[in-house]
Amino acid sequence: MYYLSMKLSKLAYKSFFCVVGFAFAGAVLSCGSTNVAPAPLVEEAPAEPEVAPEPEAPVAEPEPEPVVDDEYSRSVGDVAVDRDTFIDDKEQVLKIIAELDTVMRSKDYNSWLTYVDKESINYWMLRKNLQKAEKRLPVKGIKLRELKDYFNYVFLPARAGRTVSEIRYISDTYIKAVQVQGEGESEQVTVYYYFNKIDGRWMVHLPPIEN
Repeated sequence: MYYLSMKLSKLAYKSFFCVVGFAFAGAVLSCGSTNVAPAPLVEEAPAEPEVAPEPEAPVAEPEPEPVVDDEYSRSVGDVAVDRDTFIDDKEQVLKIIAELDTVMRSKDYNSWLTYVDKESINYWMLRKNLQKAEKRLPVKGIKLRELKDYFNYVFLPARAGRTVSEIRYISDTYIKAVQVQGEGESEQVTVYYYFNKIDGRWMVHLPPIEN
């Protein structure tokens, strides 16, 4: 009986210490869990603003080579006349020639006189100058006694029905109107009119006969 009592006492004593041990461990764990600091928040670095790529400089395209205007070059030559003036002069001259064609078809001498400059009229009214022209006529025996004869027998036959396609500058106020046929080495240029620019108007000029 005494032995059984001692065994129970030892068992109770161990149980007591086990309970106390568990209680103490729980308290330690409980305290540990309440004092654990939360993990620090890791701040993310602010994203750098996106920078738009600089536009690439456009590649400069080579400028086209200027187109050579053959007629302009032929017409102007070494005379200082710009392209716009050339275009305007040619337009005026061709218009006058078209009007002259109508005058020649009707053989309207008085209207023809309004297209001729005074210098030419004064020169060809002289009988001595008309006689010079007589000698050069392809048909012999024709007499040029007055300027009207020059109109009928010299001016008309040489120009009636002819086509003028280009002009040639002798100076900026003196040109010749020509017909161009063929190209290159086979090109033929025939002069049908001379024009003087007087007070802004192109007037027909009848060149004098050189001795």
